Amino acid sequence: MITKIFELVIGIVLVLLGLFFASDALKTEFIGAGVIFLIVLFFSIIEDILKNVQRAKLYWQILLLRLKNENIRFSMSYLYIIRVDGEYLLVKNSNFDHYQLVGGKYKRLRGTQQLLKDKFSAMDDEKLPDKPLMKHDYALFIPAKNAIKFLNWFKHGHDREINHWREFYEELIQGKAKLLPQEVFPYVNYNHVKTITTPVKRSLGWDCHEILQYDILEFLPTNSQLTELRKLKENGDTAYLKWADKELITNLGYDKRTKEKLYTIGQHTKWAVNQKWSKELFAVLLDNDK
Repeated sequence: MITKIFELVIGIVLVLLGLFFASDALKTEFIGAGVIFLIVLFFSIIEDILKNVQRAKLYWQILLLRLKNENIRFSMSYLYIIRVDGEYLLVKNSNFDHYQLVGGKYKRLRGTQQLLKDKFSAMDDEKLPDKPLMKHDYALFIPAKNAIKFLNWFKHGHDREINHWREFYEELIQGKAKLLPQEVFPYVNYNHVKTITTPVKRSLGWDCHEILQYDILEFLPTNSQLTELRKLKENGDTAYLKWADKELITNLGYDKRTKEKLYTIGQHTKWAVNQKWSKELFAVLLDNDK
């Protein structure tokens, strides 16, 4: 902001110098330089506005819903798009009766707890079970007046978990399932496709207003990893693992071809695959996010 004010002052000063103080030979140069400064500044401001449209929408939502003195529940997660021959790998959510993409909430690391409390007045989500793997998840309540500041802080990635290996390892390599061999999956490569942030919405399950955010990651397997995934797919669906095409995911587990509900798919999986948030008017599930 200070830089832009400085640029504005320079632009105006150059134009004024050209108009009232410069010689005829330099008048055009001063005015031209000033105008260029102001034009560049104008487009820079427009760019900043476009980048912050979402934050502006959130600000007006908080005002219109009169939430300034309330707390908003935040859930900050990441999801892997793992696709093999047109179908997506889904796993059973450990807390709710639906299937979803591999992934889950970010973890609050050592030292972050106090930072969140001091900087944003954050409070724990007491409704989540206190299981070992769920301790210190990024499911918390933030005063609405600090919502934008919290989202901006989270976006910058300072003083928080930014590695996405943990959930992949816990859900596919470690644990009871042990679906993939660790020697073939000592690491994973992926692209960050998009970040999906819902508007402020009412969560009936929590009886509060909430914002859900998901970083969508496209898994990029090596040749040997793709071979193992194909083997896993050939073994077929299990109680823990499902392979679903885009149509089945879009319909949240309802198969239009057989005209029956095969199983329930979490809405956030649909958002991730379609790369956009959508409001389900007749959703089978509430927004039970992992």
